[in-house]
Amino acid sequence: MRETWVDRDLPVLDATVSLLEESYMVTVSDIADRTGLDLADVSRALETLDPTYLDFRKTTTGGDPRFWYVHKATPEGRRAVGQWPTPEALITSLAGELTAAAERETDPERKGLLSYSARLLGDTLRDLVIEAAARVLTPAVGPWTGTATGAGTGAGSTSPAEDNTSEGRTS
Repeated sequence: MRETWVDRDLPVLDATVSLLEESYMVTVSDIADRTGLDLADVSRALETLDPTYLDFRKTTTGGDPRFWYVHKATPEGRRAVGQWPTPEALITSLAGELTAAAERETDPERKGLLSYSARLLGDTLRDLVIEAAARVLTPAVGPWTGTATGAGTGAGSTSPAEDNTSEGRTS
């Protein structure tokens, strides 16, 4: 079996998400033009990516894929191409920025606090901070499907989807 993610599926997904920023509907032909792949490869990729990453629609064209189209990208599709953050990526970036700030800081007390904060986010409390980031990002970018080791126990461990009463949210 041939691996298709790197050579076909990811480039098609990336091109599709990018094109959807320019137009409300993107055809197989548009994606083929952007990626340099042929219509058949783009069609196979879109069928593979639907429904997890994209909402792909086939119109009645007698099997001609040129006018089949993608209606929208899912939150998972946007995260896969880096348009939307994952909780892990967000926390990794924050820890990295705190480390860089500590390296630039000249005040010894602030330098120590920045370094300590970076270690807390990036190592000591990473799993819990990722879970917190997932709860914060969920309303903005859709449900997160990952899990952090050791998280999800104790007070405040429910996700916004599980806790309909937090901050006045209802289903």
